[in-house]
Amino acid sequence: MATPRRASDPAQVDRAWFGYHPRAMAPTVVAVAAMSLFVWTGRWYLDDLSELAKRAGALAVFAVAWGAWPALGTVFVYRTVTYTYRLTDRALVVDFGFWFRPVPPMLLVDVIDVRASAGILGRVLGVGGVEVRTADRAVRLVGVRRPGAVAEQIRVAVTANRNRAAG
Repeated sequence: MATPRRASDPAQVDRAWFGYHPRAMAPTVVAVAAMSLFVWTGRWYLDDLSELAKRAGALAVFAVAWGAWPALGTVFVYRTVTYTYRLTDRALVVDFGFWFRPVPPMLLVDVIDVRASAGILGRVLGVGGVEVRTADRAVRLVGVRRPGAVAEQIRVAVTANRNRAAG
């Protein structure tokens, strides 16, 4: 007698793998660049910043602007390397890496809704999010490239899984 496969079973048939796309960090990079430029050039037109630089030392003020870049780089590397979304013939397996609690696999039979979304800049860059809902929980896949196509791929897998289970 065959044993039923679990959702996390690596023997499941893969339909697709997705992950966090680097373009999704573009708005944050632009914001940090603007903030850094504002601080670096602020001594020329902001009297308060110029006085703070005289009292605290110019390097201390500029260290704040420089310090944002290693933090941003860490977040960028972490998300692009560890955020993985695996769509199989039976489940959606989501992993946000070691800084987050494990996400239990979402069985496709239980999925009731799949929605894609993107902000204005996200639409321009071709990235956004996909929200997958079951009756008791929702998981948001962030930083997905072409979220509409990914959502449709998940819907097709849900339909195929239901058809296979029914017949």
